[in-house]
Amino acid sequence: MKGILVLILAAAVGYVSYQYVYPIIADSMKFEKHKPKVQEVAEAPKPEKKKKVVVVAPPKPVMEEPKPVMEAPKPEPMAEAPKPEPVKPKDGEFVAPEFPPIEVAVQNWTAIPKSAFPRPVTLKRDLELQMKIGNSTAGTKVKAGGTIVAVGQDGTELVVSPTETSPMKGKVSMDDTNLKELLTDVYERWKVARTETLRRAHEFKLAAAERAKNAPPPTSGAVASAGNTKPARDADGTYPLLLASMKSGQVTEIKPETIKEWGEPQMTDGVWTVIVKYETQTMFGKFDTEAQAQIKNGKVEKWIYTGSGEEVP
Repeated sequence: MKGILVLILAAAVGYVSYQYVYPIIADSMKFEKHKPKVQEVAEAPKPEKKKKVVVVAPPKPVMEEPKPVMEAPKPEPMAEAPKPEPVKPKDGEFVAPEFPPIEVAVQNWTAIPKSAFPRPVTLKRDLELQMKIGNSTAGTKVKAGGTIVAVGQDGTELVVSPTETSPMKGKVSMDDTNLKELLTDVYERWKVARTETLRRAHEFKLAAAERAKNAPPPTSGAVASAGNTKPARDADGTYPLLLASMKSGQVTEIKPETIKEWGEPQMTDGVWTVIVKYETQTMFGKFDTEAQAQIKNGKVEKWIYTGSGEEVP
C-alpha cells in the first residue's frame, strides 16, 4: 500500500516539475524542442457586428412625357391618268352618237314619254281592279304572272286597265311590273337602229354632195312648175311644194317649224329628192332626224327616212 502511495506521490512530483520547473530550465537553456506545449486558449469569437439594414425606399416612377406618335405618312392620292383626247374623225367619216342611259332619258322613271303607252305589262304580284257602276261594284283580279295594260303613269305608279279600252282602272307600283325591263330592251334596240339610220343618212348625204358639185345654184323666187322639173326654192330656203305637202297632211311627223335644214334637190333615177333635217320627239327624248321628200312631175310622191328607206308617217 505504501508503495502505491509512493508511486503516486512521485508521479505527482514529476508532473509538477515538468509543468513548472522544466520550462524555466528549458527556457534558460534555449531548449525549444523539449518545451512543453502550452495550450493556447482560444480566444472567444468576437461578436459579429450586426449589419445595419438600410431600407431604401423604391424610386418613384418617373412619368415620361408622352412621345409624339409618328403617324404613318398618308399615301398621296394617285394622279388621275390623263384622259386620252378623242380621236378626231377623218374628213367625211361617220361618228356614232353617244346616247345617255335610259334613266336619264326618262328622268329616273319619273317622266316616261306618253308615247310608251298603252303597253301590255306582266304583273309581279296579284292585283284587284274595281269599278263602281251606279250602286254596284264590278271587279276583276289579275294574278301575278298575268298580263295587264299600262295606259299611263302617275308618279311612281302605273295606271293599268284590263284592256286598252276598258273603263276599269287601277294603280300598281312600277316595280311590281316588268315595264322597266321592257322599255330598257326597247331603248337598247332603238339605239342600234338609230345609229344605223344616222350612218346611212350620212353616207347618202356624202353621195348627194358629190353629185351636187356641178349642179347649178338654186333659182330664187321660182315656183314649182308642171313636168319633171327641178323643185323650186324660195329666197328663205324653203320649198313651196314641200310646205304644201306638210299642210295637206301627207306627212304628220315633219312640220315646217321643226325643220332645221333644207337640202339641195338631187336627181336619182328620174326622181328628185330633197333632204330635210328636223327635230322629232321619240319615246326617249328629242333627236335630230333626216328625211327626204321624193318628187316627180311636180308632185311629192312620199316622204322616207334617209338611209333606212322607211316611210315617214
